[in-house]
Amino acid sequence: MLWLFRLWLVVLALVLGWALICYALTRNRDYLWRARAAIRWSAFVVGLIALFWLARRLLF
Repeated sequence: MLWLFRLWLVVLALVLGWALICYALTRNRDYLWRARAAIRWSAFVVGLIALFWLARRLLF
């Protein structure tokens, strides 16, 4: 499960880096808003996965 969180962090770093580079080149804040939405959505999904994983570990 730890590898999944590491992969998630790497992907978030890439998304944020892409958004910052695009913003620096174009000064268009839409890239930052898209990155923010992707980070929020993925944090929610990873939180749900972690919750189910923890519940499974505690019950079995």
